Amino acid sequence: MKNISKIFKIVGFNFLLLASILLRAQNNITDFKVDGGEFTFTQNDAQHPCISSQEYDLIDREVSDNLKKLHLENSVNKNTLSTSLIWPLRTAVGFIQCQYYFIGGYVDQNTAATAIQDFNCETNTYDGHQGTDIAIWPYGFNKIDDSQIEVIAAAAGTIIQKNDGNFDRNCSSNTLTANSIIIQHADGSYALYWHMKKNSVTTKTVGQTVVAGEYLGVVGSSGSSSGPHLHFEVWTGNTSATYKDPFSGSCNLLNANSWWASQKPHTDPAIMKVSVNTTDIAMATCPNSDVLTESDTFLVPFQGTGLSPGYAKFYIFTREIPANTTLSMAILNPNGTPFNSWTYIMPTFNKTRYYGFSKLLPTVDGTYTFQATYNGVTCSKMFTITHSLGISAAPDADYFRVFPNPTNDDFLVTANGIENENYTFTITNSIGQIVKKEKATIENNKLEKSFAVTSLSKGLYFLIIEGAKSRTVKKIVKNN
Repeated sequence: MKNISKIFKIVGFNFLLLASILLRAQNNITDFKVDGGEFTFTQNDAQHPCISSQEYDLIDREVSDNLKKLHLENSVNKNTLSTSLIWPLRTAVGFIQCQYYFIGGYVDQNTAATAIQDFNCETNTYDGHQGTDIAIWPYGFNKIDDSQIEVIAAAAGTIIQKNDGNFDRNCSSNTLTANSIIIQHADGSYALYWHMKKNSVTTKTVGQTVVAGEYLGVVGSSGSSSGPHLHFEVWTGNTSATYKDPFSGSCNLLNANSWWASQKPHTDPAIMKVSVNTTDIAMATCPNSDVLTESDTFLVPFQGTGLSPGYAKFYIFTREIPANTTLSMAILNPNGTPFNSWTYIMPTFNKTRYYGFSKLLPTVDGTYTFQATYNGVTCSKMFTITHSLGISAAPDADYFRVFPNPTNDDFLVTANGIENENYTFTITNSIGQIVKKEKATIENNKLEKSFAVTSLSKGLYFLIIEGAKSRTVKKIVKNN
């Protein structure tokens, strides 16, 4: 009996040990499921340039003709820029992503065919490239859809060329016309802004002036474009042959000094964005907009598609972070203490990368924070856990009225006495997936806005109304 008992004890111990190992393995797989990797993007190149030699010829002639019409043909050409340039992009009101761009390519300093070199003696360029390509990411076409990244005048001057109304979702080399604008500065230099969104270019006309920082358009992908980006180019004279490089560096053979008021670094590693998602993301192919799975609110108990019960995906999007760098991530409780924390070592250097981590959501109601830190700089995103079918977290929550509710085809949102500001209206399903998002500017402290929901399936939805300092969530019931 003692031997049998001993055998049972050994078997039992081994069973418990095996079960423990399997459970830990399962938890590790579930709790640290990682997806993502390098974000590959199509880039213009020597065979597929942003502006072809034929197009440069057309631009040169158009600029020459317009200068004559405006009696500016004798503008001074000092072959140097005395005007300092500010960064030619800015984010639209309400944009909250930590970073929004990466450099797809600088000016090519090596004039030899098949050889390339940028101002920093590196190879972030393509053969014959005469400008700086500033690409927007992640979800570039979504940013175009929502007009999130605006093009602004890098310096004051006169509009010499303008084009608008052209298709803006191109993905490869073509002979189509870009939406663009060219500004002549007081010192006789020029700045070219290329590939903008259709019908977004300023309403000002050729001959009118702009000031530094003035709105010119929205980043798009018009003309010979490989994806959403701004091609920014500077000339010291009135022809494309006078192009220069606004960045200073030991390999800049075109000009000695920087033309930026504040030059950005050649390589600028950063965490661009973090998000909390209801399921895995799948990056759309050009020129499609992404179907976003991000959510600000999680109704518990939560079940995400393809995830273990109670788990969500926590994503980070990075730019130019060196290989073997450790990133620190955490989910913080409403009081700022850690709910969960972990680290991840970047396996390799890439211009852009993204990673998603499967992590257990909190179950206590409140507003939590997901954050990621690189080199002492933190990027964060707040999200709400709730058991309630409706949240009224904003002071003016009772001002908003939704009717009819329940609804069949559409509903109307009205409010009186609310703040005059920009509001974002997001409709999510019961597990937090975004199904519709719209924006509106409130004037006269009054709102009356309709939403069509005919295409939505029968069920429970949430309308999230967000202002600069307020957030209201309304429950919407779709009958059929």
